[in-house]
Amino acid sequence: MPDTGTYLPSFVRARKEALWILLSFAVCLVWTIGYSALTGYEIDTENLKLILGFPSWVFWGVAIPWIVATLFSIWFAMRVLESEEAEVSDEDAGGATQ
Repeated sequence: MPDTGTYLPSFVRARKEALWILLSFAVCLVWTIGYSALTGYEIDTENLKLILGFPSWVFWGVAIPWIVATLFSIWFAMRVLESEEAEVSDEDAGGATQ
């Protein structure tokens, strides 16, 4: 990995934030696909368990990861993401006034 001293701090921070987002997406993807594949095909329609109106495998394999991902996204946006003023160079500032 290249030395982080050659990049702007905003780029390094944005890269870390993107890695967290991709990691959370991958965890939810693996859980949803894995759990649903393991439990969704072995359905006994005579004894189908419902949770809040969903088949149990849909509730635990789709609804819960969706809820967790939404809560994580809200927390991440409110607590981790940082806003930064745009960095304007002297050339850009001079060009904007003409």
